Amino acid sequence: MLLSACSQPAGGTSDTGSAGAGDETTTVRVATSVSNSFPFIVVQAGESLGTWEDTGLDVQVVEGTTPTIGQIMAGGQADIALAGANSEGANIQSGVDMTIVASNLSYWDQRIIARPGITSVDELKGGNFGVTGAGSPGEYSIVKMAEELGWSESDYTLTSLGNLQALTAALSAGSIDAFAWSSQAAFQMEESGEGTIVAPGADYVGANVLQAFAVMDSFAEANPETVQTFFEAYFATVKKIQDDPQLFIDTLVNEWEVDPAVAQRLAEESLPELSSDGVITPDELDGIKDSVAFTIGTSVDDVDDVKYTYWKDLK
Repeated sequence: MLLSACSQPAGGTSDTGSAGAGDETTTVRVATSVSNSFPFIVVQAGESLGTWEDTGLDVQVVEGTTPTIGQIMAGGQADIALAGANSEGANIQSGVDMTIVASNLSYWDQRIIARPGITSVDELKGGNFGVTGAGSPGEYSIVKMAEELGWSESDYTLTSLGNLQALTAALSAGSIDAFAWSSQAAFQMEESGEGTIVAPGADYVGANVLQAFAVMDSFAEANPETVQTFFEAYFATVKKIQDDPQLFIDTLVNEWEVDPAVAQRLAEESLPELSSDGVITPDELDGIKDSVAFTIGTSVDDVDDVKYTYWKDLK
């Protein structure tokens, strides 16, 4: 885990005062679960996109992973989490004192990626599906697909492989038939000829939230104006790049070295799905609750309602 300028104590710090007051700045630490991932671009490339200009905020990115987000937040190393809503909800269930406050990407932006030669999900019945681990979003997509298609547990196999690199290697070697992953990786695999997209995961998952923001309760209570300023600036920049997708494409290509064809496809198919206001609907909250139950391996009836307060309503 790479921590960027995280010597500050928990709860953020003010160099000379509150956010937005002249030259005074307030530090906000945001933990992200995936590096250089397009849904996180407004935060991870905030300097080049001008996300925080004239806000009085010094936003510092804490690079984590899905398994470490809970540890980072509970350990006081970040104030805001940007990660899978299911993992945030699971961490809240386990006692991390934070609240989901906004959607980053409600659309379940995963694709079912099959080895070349397979052209439909029907051909995958009886196949071996790779997943990073039990309870992962990719496994959730596969299980939901199997349920929708009426497959029994004996109609497919799940193999835990740990990470994207292992999944792509296994697909190329023919040891797995398919896996589910985000559009960014899926588009790249189609461009390189390593895989074929046979279906969107969203067709099977339904209403849910793939990526969300959660704020530590102590930080929100102590810094309500800072939280408001952060999200106002964030969503204003989302709208800016949706209105001018070339800004998005240039950042992907020039800073993250994404294939131009992949960047163009992301701009056309995935960028419009980014939430521009953070609202999470009741149906989406139900979907998060279901995915949290899946993540922690329990019945949805044993999971508390999703701890959610819309960011504009934080006081």
